[in-house]
Amino acid sequence: MSPLLSWSPAELQQFMVTRIPFNEFLGLKMVRIARGELLADLPFAAHLTGDVDANCLHEGPITTLLDTLCGTAALTLMDEPRRTATLDLRVDFLRSAGAGLGVRCETQVISLGEHLTTIRAIAHDGDIGHPVAIATATFALFAPSVSPPAGAAS
Repeated sequence: MSPLLSWSPAELQQFMVTRIPFNEFLGLKMVRIARGELLADLPFAAHLTGDVDANCLHEGPITTLLDTLCGTAALTLMDEPRRTATLDLRVDFLRSAGAGLGVRCETQVISLGEHLTTIRAIAHDGDIGHPVAIATATFALFAPSVSPPAGAAS
């Protein structure tokens, strides 16, 4: 069983901001951890807007949230956490997030192999049936004792 499944959302959040300090800048808030699934919020913050007049989250922080959660979701299926690296991330933005609203990201692992995992995610601002963005991602999985090459994402 994955050690992540014994963590509270607050413990996983602490792990994620320790490993990737940018997550703290974004304000990432873990909500739920389950086998093959993660749920997290990106609260609205004025410094994350792309258009001051529209007052909605910029697509960059939303993409970062999707990428981060997809890469972490696979760890919920592993007996021993491993490093992951994004190989492919397709994000389709369907609309802007609502003015002054944060987004919630819901992920689900589609497949998990020895070296690759594929995850899908949805970002929405309150109605999962009316998403802001959908994503499909493929990640490389490094052996437990192997670090990625210099310059690779961790």
